[in-house]
Amino acid sequence: MNKTLYPMYPNSFIQAAWLGRNKFGIYAAVFVLVFIANLLGSVPGAWALVSWKDNPQTLPVYLITALMLMGFVASLIVLWLSVKHIHKRDPLTMIAPTGVVNWMRILKSAGLWMLCSIVVETTTYLAFPDKYQFTLNLKDFLPSLVVAVVLLPLQTSFEEIFFRGYLLQGIGSWNFWAGIIITSTVFGLAHSFNDEVEAVGSLGLAMVYYIGVGLFFALLAVIDKSLELPLGIHLANNIYAFLLVGYPSSSVPSSTIWMTTELNFPLMVGQWLVVLILYLLLAKKVVGLQLTETPTN
Repeated sequence: MNKTLYPMYPNSFIQAAWLGRNKFGIYAAVFVLVFIANLLGSVPGAWALVSWKDNPQTLPVYLITALMLMGFVASLIVLWLSVKHIHKRDPLTMIAPTGVVNWMRILKSAGLWMLCSIVVETTTYLAFPDKYQFTLNLKDFLPSLVVAVVLLPLQTSFEEIFFRGYLLQGIGSWNFWAGIIITSTVFGLAHSFNDEVEAVGSLGLAMVYYIGVGLFFALLAVIDKSLELPLGIHLANNIYAFLLVGYPSSSVPSSTIWMTTELNFPLMVGQWLVVLILYLLLAKKVVGLQLTETPTN
C-alpha cells in the first residue's frame, strides 16, 4: 500500500479504500447500481404503504414495515457484491480495515446506546407523563419484534456501510474532510423525504439534525478506525423507535409499547444529545473507545 496516495489525514479506516480498485468511475457506477436496487426493492413497500394509508385495515403494520425494508436489503446485497467483484476487495473492510469485524463490540455498542436511551426516556416520562400513551398490542408487537430482529439490522447496516463505509472511505481517500462533509450532507438529504420532516415544519431544522447525526457517525468511525460503534448505535436507535417508543408522523409504521402524543422535535433532539453525551462518557469503559486522537491536515 503506497502511503503517498494519502495527501490528507492518514487514517487506516479511510485508507481501506485503496485495498481494491479505487477509481471515481467505479464509484459512480456502483452508486447507480445501488440506487436502482433500492428503487426496485422499494416498490412493494411503497405499494403497501399507499394501501395502508388509504385503508389501515388492508394490511397489518408489521407486514408493511417488512415490505418497506426490502429496498435496503436489495441495496445491501448489490453493494456487497459490487465491492467484492467490481472493487475487488473484501467487503468487510468497509467495516474494519483489517477485514476482521468484532461483532460482539457492535452488540455492546448497541446495548450501551439502548441503555442510555431508556434512562433518558424514563427521565422524560417522569417529568412529562402526559406526553406518553401506552399502546402495546401484542397481536402486532410480536410479529414486529421478528421484523425488527431479522430486517432492521440489514436496514441500518446498509445505511452505515454505504454512507460511512463505502462513500466515506472512497471520497475520504482523495480528500479527508470532503469525505466527512459530503457523506454527512448526503445522509441528511436522503432523509429529507421522511414523513416526520413535514411534521417538524422546517426542512432546514430537520436537516440540521440528520446531517448532525451523520457527522457524528462519520467522526466516530474515523476516530475509532472502524464502523463497529456506529453500526451498533444506529441499530439500537432504530429498534428503540420501532419497538419501544414511537412518535406520530414516523416514516415507518410501527407497533410500539409507548407512543408520544406529539412529535416534539426540539425535545427529541435534546434527548438525543443527552444520550450521545452519556454514551461517550461510558464508551471508553464499555466498548474501548479512545477519544485522544483528532484528525488534522
